[in-house]
Amino acid sequence: MFRKVGDLKISRKLTAVFLVICFVSISVSSVIVSYAAMRNINRRTEVLASVISAQAASGMKQFVESYQGLMMAVLVDSDVLTALSREAVSVSEQAEYQSQVNRLLFRLIKMQPRLIYAGIVLKSGQTFQTGATGEKKDLSAFAEKDWMQRVVEDPSAFTVIPMHDGEYTNRYGHGPVISAVQKLYGQGRQYAGFIMLDVDAGSVIQPGSQSLLQENLQGIRVVAENTGHQILYDSDWKEETALRDEAGFVRFEMPDQRFLVESRPVEDTDIIVHAIYPKATLLLLRRDLIWVTALSVYSCVLLSLLCAMLFSRSFTRPIARLREAMAQAENGRYTSVEGSFSRDEFGDLIRQYNRMAERIEYLISQVYQKDLQKKDAQLTALQTQINPHMMFNTLESIRMKALIAGNRDVAEMTSLLGKMFRMTLETVNERHTVKNELDYVLSFLRLQNLRFRAENTLTTEVPEQLLEIPCPVILFQPLVENSLSHGATGPDSPLHISIRGERLRDSDLIRFRITDDGTGMDPDRLMQVSDRLETIRLGNISVQSAPEAGRQHIGLENIAKRLHLQYGSSVYLKVVYSNETGTEIELCIRDLRSSGAEEKEGHS
Repeated sequence: MFRKVGDLKISRKLTAVFLVICFVSISVSSVIVSYAAMRNINRRTEVLASVISAQAASGMKQFVESYQGLMMAVLVDSDVLTALSREAVSVSEQAEYQSQVNRLLFRLIKMQPRLIYAGIVLKSGQTFQTGATGEKKDLSAFAEKDWMQRVVEDPSAFTVIPMHDGEYTNRYGHGPVISAVQKLYGQGRQYAGFIMLDVDAGSVIQPGSQSLLQENLQGIRVVAENTGHQILYDSDWKEETALRDEAGFVRFEMPDQRFLVESRPVEDTDIIVHAIYPKATLLLLRRDLIWVTALSVYSCVLLSLLCAMLFSRSFTRPIARLREAMAQAENGRYTSVEGSFSRDEFGDLIRQYNRMAERIEYLISQVYQKDLQKKDAQLTALQTQINPHMMFNTLESIRMKALIAGNRDVAEMTSLLGKMFRMTLETVNERHTVKNELDYVLSFLRLQNLRFRAENTLTTEVPEQLLEIPCPVILFQPLVENSLSHGATGPDSPLHISIRGERLRDSDLIRFRITDDGTGMDPDRLMQVSDRLETIRLGNISVQSAPEAGRQHIGLENIAKRLHLQYGSSVYLKVVYSNETGTEIELCIRDLRSSGAEEKEGHS
């Protein structure tokens, strides 16, 4: 990636740098602002939920206190209730008392508009009731409920019955209700009955208009429950989603992690109020904030791009004119850059180039004659060199005299030596192939066997299609010579050398493996050789080897340097292994025929 960036034009680099700086600064600022805004949203939501839960708890407490106050109005007339509980009363007296109680109950309903029903059940079984819209209840069925029996047995004088259905009434048009029950006591604190007041469950808590507005906008749900997790009030109650217990009361289950819950107990009661806020609403607010931030960043980046393009043109114009002049200089035309330039660094660079072009023109005119004279002297020196054909003819004469004298070994050695000289001298300016190199190595091995009366062998496994690939001159011979010089154990143990070649798949690289079965290098020498060959492959070919390095080391280095100079770092020469079982050396060359560089082949 960095290489691609380095290949970009300077105008694009300036634009990219300007954009990166602007984008990073704007993005970091936007992220910080967005993070602060999101934290503020979370904090305000928590505060809002806390305020609403506090208001709901206050409203629930007002409800309890207000209905306890209503019950006190009944208790003031307890003498009437006591008279009603007597067994021996006349019919006229009972009718009078019942009329008084009904008026009392009707007065309670008028005093509290949220009341929809009021009734009294005495221990004797007598019932008194009145409704805001004419409802009638079967108070006997109400009193026989299991949960009502527990309320009667409970020592508490005042109880709030959780949200329940009024299946014991004939009323219509009302949803679930909650009931406030106050026990009645006669003389001697004896239980005399109870008074019950039904209230629409949806009107239990009435927060202010501002809280209602916030609740509707933010989607906050308010729930009031008792210690038995039975709901007394639910601002988002739905019959189809209600969960009921065995007694028929609507149960409350604490929501999961998708909701933010703010709980607050109601003083002097067993009621707890919860303000429930869906976190999905927060996510929507955050998403809107992210979109606004992203749009702002995008707009700022576009504006920065426009400014960067205009700003970079002032830099790139003089550079483009200098580039045109340098392109002409590559073709031998050293022309000056015309026009006026600013006093900045780019203007100084162009003025220095103009002075350099004038100086080069002057030097060319002065040195031209000297170059011609030098070339004439070199041509004369070349003409005086020894003709190589005289050497070949002399070796051929020696071979013929040896044959006449009956010395066939000397004749063959002379023939092999002449062949090697001819291959070396005549292919310097021609294309040298893998086949030529293998023939050269074979001639070298035969010559060495004749010299030392040895029986060393050489096998080659190179596909036929690789034989015509160009390669440097004298590539394999130094490696074979190293094997004979350092790997042979004696005349009685002939050395076997093999050369194998193959083309790497989907590549123009040709790999050769040169293997022998002689003695290898010691580990220290092997490590030194491997490190030096890798250093040369990476391009450091100027450093000389240490004086204590052997000839084997120097021969491998020379081949590695020639490979690097001709092919670059894409090829290599390395020692695969070297131990008591033998040595294997691996080298790679490139098939330059596919890259149109055949004119460079064979010149190392």
